[in-house]
Amino acid sequence: MALGFCMGGRNAFLASAPRFGFAGVIGFYGVPGVAGPYGPGPTQQADELSAPILGLFGGADAGIPAEQVTEFGAALTAAGVRHELVTYPGAPHGFFDAGYGEHRAACEDAWKRVTGFLAGL
Repeated sequence: MALGFCMGGRNAFLASAPRFGFAGVIGFYGVPGVAGPYGPGPTQQADELSAPILGLFGGADAGIPAEQVTEFGAALTAAGVRHELVTYPGAPHGFFDAGYGEHRAACEDAWKRVTGFLAGL
C-alpha cells in the first residue's frame, strides 16, 4: 500500500505499477498529467499501472484542472485499472489538513473513502 500527498500523491499513482507489488495506492491531490520538470505523469503511463487507485482531488485546486482528473480517469479505464477518483467542489489543494475547518465535510468523506478502500484490498 502506498499513500501520498501532492508530489507524493503523484508518486503513489505511479507506484500502481506491478514492479512495486502494492495491493493498492492512494493519492491526495497528486498531479496526474504532465507536470513541470517531471514530464509525463500517471495519465500518460496508465497502461503501465495495475494496482487499484484511489485519487482524491480539490475542485478549487488551480494546479490540477478538472480536465486532468477526467483524462486520468479515462486513461485508467482504457488501461483496465480499477480506480475511484473523487473531486471535492470548492476544496483547495491541501484540503486534507486539520487547519481547513471549512473543508471538514470533504476531509471526513475522504477519510471514509480511504478506510473503505483499504478494507476492500
